[in-house]
Amino acid sequence: MQFIEGFSDALAAAQRSNTARQPGAAPEIETAVREICQAVQREGDAALLRYERQFGCPTLDTQDLRVNQTEQNAAWNGLAQPVKKALQHAADNIAEFHRYQPRGDWTAISRDGVSYGQRYSPIQRAGLYAPHGRAVYPSTVLMLGIPAAVAGVSEIALASPAGKSGQAHPLILAAAQIAGITEIYKIGGAQAMAALAYGTATVPRVDKIAGPGSIYVTLAKKYLYGAVGIDGLFGPSEVVILADADANPARLAIDLMAQAEHGADSFVCLIATSRELAEKVLLTLEEKITGHPRESILRESLGTSQLLLVPQIDQAISLCNELAAEHVEIWSQNAAAISEQIKNAGAIFLNTPVPFGDYIAGPSHTLPTGTTARFAAGVGVDTFLKRSSIISAPPAALQNMQDDLATLATLEELPAHAAAARAARATP
Repeated sequence: MQFIEGFSDALAAAQRSNTARQPGAAPEIETAVREICQAVQREGDAALLRYERQFGCPTLDTQDLRVNQTEQNAAWNGLAQPVKKALQHAADNIAEFHRYQPRGDWTAISRDGVSYGQRYSPIQRAGLYAPHGRAVYPSTVLMLGIPAAVAGVSEIALASPAGKSGQAHPLILAAAQIAGITEIYKIGGAQAMAALAYGTATVPRVDKIAGPGSIYVTLAKKYLYGAVGIDGLFGPSEVVILADADANPARLAIDLMAQAEHGADSFVCLIATSRELAEKVLLTLEEKITGHPRESILRESLGTSQLLLVPQIDQAISLCNELAAEHVEIWSQNAAAISEQIKNAGAIFLNTPVPFGDYIAGPSHTLPTGTTARFAAGVGVDTFLKRSSIISAPPAALQNMQDDLATLATLEELPAHAAAARAARATP
């Protein structure tokens, strides 16, 4: 880990890392993504199948793009009982957490006598994406599908690429069964995003896409926004661990390793207020990494990670807010009080390791990355809701407002607006 001491140097290091974490890619990748999306828009299934054969299963046919119920049932029935139990445990917790998220409908009467309010309604059709590359992520299916169901989305389509065999991964299908998703397509990458956004003969278009993926998926979502809604642009996984002198160095080392094993592009940072603690963490890391099954990945990832040492807890909090990370762990006897000062974070863990939130505690693990926690939140029920304003003005209220409305419209050189305001008095 890069050991950086002192607040000014630590802040400069944090700002440099923020720049490096901004989403982006080589121009040739952006060009490739654009070409894939445009081809799917023009050619529909023909382009979708061409890219799936190129990047996935070479023998895939159009009739194979959608998973049938027999395949999904077989995937569920083939799971060992402990796996079924673990998936169901996670699903129950996710559903319970998201049922607490309010929709926020309200109505009131204004001082002018206008009845107004807001109403939340679910999007009709959501498209979810579960990656299947170096690893498979059934937890992502649960973290996306269950909030969508709680929101009341009536049609949920799941996209997840097939393997070289042409089969969808059974864990993805099993998780989808628990989440109540039966519309599943064996498609991935930028072509899957384009199919969901534009629609093809096989894949009906959706209103919003949610879920993480490769840089191709992320750039496709960025390109397609406007034709379809998106949940956000998600990059490599991140953790910032804030720890004071009371923290256990072995516990911190394990948590840093848990994040680092995602890959070399993960962002891993420890902010410590104790030199003794920081030095013990570094020693413990070396002990635990040596001989570890994923030693090479851990060393590569931790080689670019940061250990920021500052003397004051308020400085540590400032650094944490500057980094605006996906996951923030706080290890301290005062963790709850410290957390109230953390303003920029996707999820905050109080003396709790990140994996509990990523898998089973309940909140969704699809969270803002690349400093977007400054203005964005993770996937939740509200990801799949739309807010509409409701306005009803009786004649007396119209009369109360019409002169001022006409004045404002005239200021903006919109005479028809002003005329509509004045006409309200004569409208029954």
